[in-house]
Amino acid sequence: MKSFMLIALLVLSFAAGAAATEDGVHSIVRGLEGEPHLVKFNSGAVTFIEPGQEHELASFEAKLKPAMSVENKSLAVFDSAFEPSVVPDGQLTAIFKRMNPYMRRKSECSDRAHVWAHDEFLKSGIKSQKAFLLLTDSYIKRTRYKWWFHVAPMYTTSSGKKMVMDAQFFNRPVTFTEWKNNLVFSKRECVADFRFLDYNAGADQTQDCYTKHEPMYFYIPGDIGNFESGRGKTDWSTSEVNASRSRAFFKGSL
Repeated sequence: MKSFMLIALLVLSFAAGAAATEDGVHSIVRGLEGEPHLVKFNSGAVTFIEPGQEHELASFEAKLKPAMSVENKSLAVFDSAFEPSVVPDGQLTAIFKRMNPYMRRKSECSDRAHVWAHDEFLKSGIKSQKAFLLLTDSYIKRTRYKWWFHVAPMYTTSSGKKMVMDAQFFNRPVTFTEWKNNLVFSKRECVADFRFLDYNAGADQTQDCYTKHEPMYFYIPGDIGNFESGRGKTDWSTSEVNASRSRAFFKGSL
């Protein structure tokens, strides 16, 4: 029962966020005959266009920017200049309790994660990472998920653990594996050694998920692609954080 309730919470939460957001179209995935088409938004939301309703795709396609061509596919690219802080295991609960709890009922994971990571950095100087989880089109269709990525702050502990802070779905810090397994119902391992540009151009659809651990400044998956193209973020954008705060929280500040 607990597992079923969590699944329902996840699906409804992401669906609510999708309904509340009007943002840019990230990509459109046309299904095979008899399959739904997927419209992916930069916020992470997914809209399903059922077979026979292809005329609805026209308005979304008009908003879609030309896809970047990808050549010379290679393995993952890492930001060697960013060093996440090492946090004593005993400090994790205190960090979690400092997270702004006043989330709007309809908010996006990227906005929540950005504010949580930013505020903790200003309070304590701790540099966190962002744990990005990217789902494949085949998994989205199979589970009828309303989102294609999720993100939350992640901290490296002195014992070597990777601990995720996601107050939307957990009441405590959890290991990266527990966080991932509660979002990917199959509990399969995610592909970790890849470039986002390659995932964007066409992920391996025999997989369920891909994952990236990136600097705390990265806001959405597009920032990963920008970094791989030589346009990486190395600091906070105040306007970006402020916009995220107004969208994700109804009160609470530094």
